[in-house]
Amino acid sequence: MGKRILSGSLAFSKLIHVKMEVKGKTGLVKGIFIPIEQNHFSSYKDKEGKEVITMAIRVLVKDEADEHGQHGFISQSVDSKIYKESTDEQKEKYKKLPILGNLKDFSGDRDDASGAVSNETFTPESDDLPF
Repeated sequence: MGKRILSGSLAFSKLIHVKMEVKGKTGLVKGIFIPIEQNHFSSYKDKEGKEVITMAIRVLVKDEADEHGQHGFISQSVDSKIYKESTDEQKEKYKKLPILGNLKDFSGDRDDASGAVSNETFTPESDDLPF
């Protein structure tokens, strides 16, 4: 099979979260707070010593589109180490983690639409977002 380009989106609102408005440099900024532990995220330090927070995912890709034109989906998962150390009850909960988005198969190159990322840690006491 040749090169495949899959496009999709993630529904962050399917994770445990709180919608909030916080004072930013130019006024109120709407956002969501996604807690690390409650969403089973993992973290590690990169080679520069900065904390990197990750979310385990599972991706299913199909050769044929379904009735909605989708070629697969992305679901939340947990790190295999966490899963192996879990109780049977916890494993059952992990099996019910949400599908976060669907995938469509596209050909050709796409422009990178990634946004700027801040590595600063925001604390509500500061009353100002770093953007």
